[in-house]
Amino acid sequence: MEEKIDELIRHYFKDHPSYEMEPVPFGLTNLTKLIRINEEKYIARIYNPHTKSEQSIRLESNITSFLSQMNLSFKVPVFLQTLTGEEYIEFADGTFGALIAFLEGSVPELTTLQHAADFGRVVGEISAALDQYNTDRLEYRGISFLDIYALHPLASVENVKSFMEQPPFHIPEANLKFYREMILLVNQSINQLKELPFQLVHHDLLIFNLLAKDNQIGAVLDFDFTSIDVSFMELAISLNHVLQMADGNLVMTEAFIKGYGAYRKGSSQEIKQLQLLTQVYHLAILHIYIGQHYAGGQEVEQNFNYILNQFFDRNEWLNQNQSTMQQLLESYIL
Repeated sequence: MEEKIDELIRHYFKDHPSYEMEPVPFGLTNLTKLIRINEEKYIARIYNPHTKSEQSIRLESNITSFLSQMNLSFKVPVFLQTLTGEEYIEFADGTFGALIAFLEGSVPELTTLQHAADFGRVVGEISAALDQYNTDRLEYRGISFLDIYALHPLASVENVKSFMEQPPFHIPEANLKFYREMILLVNQSINQLKELPFQLVHHDLLIFNLLAKDNQIGAVLDFDFTSIDVSFMELAISLNHVLQMADGNLVMTEAFIKGYGAYRKGSSQEIKQLQLLTQVYHLAILHIYIGQHYAGGQEVEQNFNYILNQFFDRNEWLNQNQSTMQQLLESYIL
């Protein structure tokens, strides 16, 4: 991979400069490195061919360029141009790479009510901004999380079934039973979601994909999975993250929803589908991990079981707090 990084840099600088390369705490899907050249920092990415096509790279570049021109409270990482004016390069083996602007900051905390409110504000703000993107003429719309068997080319119906029938690592039987039940439930119910509003959705607005200075959120990263999807999916994903990080604390949850509601509203029909959207989200992530397992080169056991445990816990929590959550959402986003 160092050879590819070296080739990538030659496409962006006339004289082949010396550089330092460091790991980064994000970019698990693609090979991502921090590059230092003459005291300047850049992010180098070599894209995973299973999850990133040329069309999806172009879509990501267009979206981040669009957002960078808006008057938002945060920055996004834009693609830099090569010496020939391109925004990415294709290697001889058909894979792609790009150099992206580096943004300063560290992962913000999510321990106080103000942190939760700020996080909600950013989720609402970016959702409202992405809703302004004109998608009518998009040649490529990305992959919706509703297409749970299309998110990774190696996570087909057959491969997922094989994986669950003969797991390659230990998965508790109770979790396997729950997973199978959720697959049946979602397959029976998913058409309900197709009646809701759609727009561009980031799909990965977790605290780990934000950067802050003095704990003020100033950057949103990782637009890898951005696609046209159910608008309310964005809230469902980030709300799940708050519940996970805050161990189901309803006061923190309310602060998050209130922050979101300052920028983005929803309908009663969307609110009613929160649990189903949360179920779809977890299945989508599990299927991506299954695809990564079959692709090889990445150990997924820990992440897979973590998400499956989270899925079970979240579903139980939503069952127990359904009326409370509906009241909170109706109070702030209707």
